[in-house]
Amino acid sequence: MKIIGLTGGSGTGKGTVAARMRALGAGWVDADAVYRDLCAANREMLDALDAAFGGVTDETGALDRPKLAAIVFADPDKLRRLNEITVPYIRAASLAAIRAQADRPIVLYDAPTLFEAGADDFCDKTVGVLADLETRVRRVMARDGLAEPAARARILAQPDDGFYRAKCDYILENNGDLDALRRDADALYLILCKGE
Repeated sequence: MKIIGLTGGSGTGKGTVAARMRALGAGWVDADAVYRDLCAANREMLDALDAAFGGVTDETGALDRPKLAAIVFADPDKLRRLNEITVPYIRAASLAAIRAQADRPIVLYDAPTLFEAGADDFCDKTVGVLADLETRVRRVMARDGLAEPAARARILAQPDDGFYRAKCDYILENNGDLDALRRDADALYLILCKGE
């Protein structure tokens, strides 16, 4: 089994690539879903967040994600502290989920912040999915119901294409031709399985 880091910004089509490779036999672990599960069930992590950020759980003990987001996204030091607390939990849970799929030729680790979290260190190869800005804006607006300025701001707050081109072993371009993306994903899947 090879672990393949799959990354890219909002609206690039990571989910489409992951779905295609999963249909071909790849395993898949979604870092965002791992984090959501931890936020719902990991009392130790929730207590650490509550202690660090002054009451970000509600009366039932559940994480108040909007409250936490308002705190950490307004202050880079607090965002760094959030990552210091959560990344070890996410990493451990993600690796356990990956190991549970050891019968697959490759397991995709779908993580928008793969490099920022240092998770590329346990990946055999990394794949970045890119798309041009205007295409991404349209996709994010349609997917998330955001107004154009909000969608654009979200995308512009993320690393640019140069970041992924410099760091990823492979790049898939996804600017609207779904058949071309499927062909490219199929070809890359075969390369990844062979370990080239």
